[in-house]
Amino acid sequence: MHIMFVRRHNRIVEALRAAALSPLNAEILYQEAKRIVIAELQHITYNEFLPRVLGVDVMNRYDLWPASLYRDTYDPYVDPRTTSGFSVAAYRFGHSLVRNIHNQVTPFGGVSRLNLQDHFDRLETHLYPFPGGNTEGFARWMKISQKSAADRAFVDGLQNNLFPCDGPDCPMGGGVTRTLDLAALNIQRGRDHGLPSYREWRYRCTGRWAYTFEPNAMGLSDHSQFEAINLGNTYSHVGDIDLFTGGMTETRLPGALVGPTFACIIGQQFQNYKRGDRFFYEREDPVMAFTPGMLFLIFHQNICLILSIFVPRFRESAGTLKPSRLSVRPSVRQSEKL
Repeated sequence: MHIMFVRRHNRIVEALRAAALSPLNAEILYQEAKRIVIAELQHITYNEFLPRVLGVDVMNRYDLWPASLYRDTYDPYVDPRTTSGFSVAAYRFGHSLVRNIHNQVTPFGGVSRLNLQDHFDRLETHLYPFPGGNTEGFARWMKISQKSAADRAFVDGLQNNLFPCDGPDCPMGGGVTRTLDLAALNIQRGRDHGLPSYREWRYRCTGRWAYTFEPNAMGLSDHSQFEAINLGNTYSHVGDIDLFTGGMTETRLPGALVGPTFACIIGQQFQNYKRGDRFFYEREDPVMAFTPGMLFLIFHQNICLILSIFVPRFRESAGTLKPSRLSVRPSVRQSEKL
């Protein structure tokens, strides 16, 4: 996706250069193209991605839906900086969506099969394994593939084979531990950052305090009985539950990929990004606002169009990708046989 938007930026630079009545210097071209790409990415994020992650109710609660034209939600007193709870725990929910295979598909349907662990620190697996491969091959595979289920399970490539290394120059020293566990890293990272416990974050978000491991009004009411029992067998006290662990095991909200605590943290963060950004794309600012025509084009941008422009034969390849694909992609359980 990074590469797709870099290409998008370069395409916009060329269009601006061609449309200019007089020559523009490189810095002006770069900054204007950057401004447009940021606006498109913001619109795709709030219009396509967040509704699938948070669900309709949370989108409404935090007023995250894009406007139909201009809308000024800027508040100079809102702090747009990223919180630790968001970056260290809640926004890492996506690790559970990763598949154990990351194939590449040729323009004519051929498949190069690759396990997730084969990608780590191996640039050669990305560099033109066949004509039309590399970034384009991965994009075609993403079009026809399904994500893993949004739950606490991680695929083998992340849990047991993260950054495999056998040589003496391994970061782990070439000792007994030759791979890493992403779930364990996420938990330890939260402790290193001094994050409050899951119980405290849940109280901050919902006003409900958990006193026991029971899945009832006095305990883990946002967890199934199965998950509550597992947490009780893992932690000695309900106040010890790590934010990442507690959030990943919550029951998902209707139409969402996360439970109520993670939805609260993510929703508040993206609300702050929107309200605390003086340059947010919807603002009708007399100095930096987009023209109505430019804003109209941004509002009609979506991830399907971006990929179709920069991936040869993307539309013709197997499978279908609708403009709302981000919000309808089905789930695959991690227990599937790969």
